[in-house]
Amino acid sequence: MRVVNIILGLTLILFGGFYSYLTLHLPDRNLPNTLGSAFMPWVLVTCLYILSALLLLQTIYRGSAESCDYVISKKEGSSILFLVVLVIVYIKAMAYFGFLLVTPIFLIILMLSIGARKWKEVLLTSTLVTFGIYLFFQKVFQIILPAGKFF
Repeated sequence: MRVVNIILGLTLILFGGFYSYLTLHLPDRNLPNTLGSAFMPWVLVTCLYILSALLLLQTIYRGSAESCDYVISKKEGSSILFLVVLVIVYIKAMAYFGFLLVTPIFLIILMLSIGARKWKEVLLTSTLVTFGIYLFFQKVFQIILPAGKFF
């Protein structure tokens, strides 16, 4: 695990360098009293550098007593494949049917796949989370979520 953490830390630092390079070339479209277009990418790359350096320092100076099982069972593999397919279908369906119609269905399927069995809880959670996200992004961030072609 120690070698894996060192390789991962160095890889993330290299990726951070590449991301920094891309951030330098963002267009400057500052509006009055707003943050620039490169502000959030620089926050993310700074966090990436800090976390990568902490991973390296912790691995080098403290070591790791963890062991890693590199074998993925068929059940885990099928669960990962199901999740990837579900997300792809969700993204494609959102373009046709919109955020408000597709997201509750996506959340219901996701909750049922992880073992939730109380239907009232599943329906209430999926509905409230969908409308909460919609209102938060619509009112606070003023981001228009997909409406879909059919609705």
